[in-house]
Amino acid sequence: MPNGRNADPAVVAAKMARIREPHVKPLNDLADRIAESMNLPHGHVPYVDPDQGGIDARVLVLLDNPSTKAEAGTGSGLLSLDNDDRTARNCREAYARHGVPWSQVVHWNVVPFPVAAVRNGGSTAAERARAVRWTRQVVELCPNLEQVLLLGAAARDGWARAGIGRDLYVLPGKIPHCSARGLNSPGGRERFDAAIAQIARSLTW
Repeated sequence: MPNGRNADPAVVAAKMARIREPHVKPLNDLADRIAESMNLPHGHVPYVDPDQGGIDARVLVLLDNPSTKAEAGTGSGLLSLDNDDRTARNCREAYARHGVPWSQVVHWNVVPFPVAAVRNGGSTAAERARAVRWTRQVVELCPNLEQVLLLGAAARDGWARAGIGRDLYVLPGKIPHCSARGLNSPGGRERFDAAIAQIARSLTW
């Protein structure tokens, strides 16, 4: 499997030097406030990669919770398509295949803090309920949002709990998480690929 670019500490350091750029600063300031509310050091709620669109994005991609390759200490400390794991790889390869510009998307987790479960395990309903205010704040911070892609059952549940009233197009259907497990579920890879293709088409309008 090709390594994600964040396997290189120099790449991560260069990205970290940019996490207060204007298009990601509001989201990464929010990440720090979340960390403070959880009594965690700054950086333990991963920062949005400045190579994504940040608050200028047209598409919000929601996943479950930070992977070990996103968490500080065990990974890059970034919500990044360049992370050195299969989930990030599956997503960045799909974006490349269909021509989705990173500048048009922003990734976030319905549970943005490290969960209590085993590493790379799923969030609980209680954790998703606790995090709804932050999902709402992310949406409020992104004025150009048009679409939301919910990857996996936890993302769908977290989004539903947030009760977002804004008029956004949520891609329909049970689109799987882009982990190997999600994509290998019956029809999972096809549903995921079709959703990315739909996003790519919409971004040309």
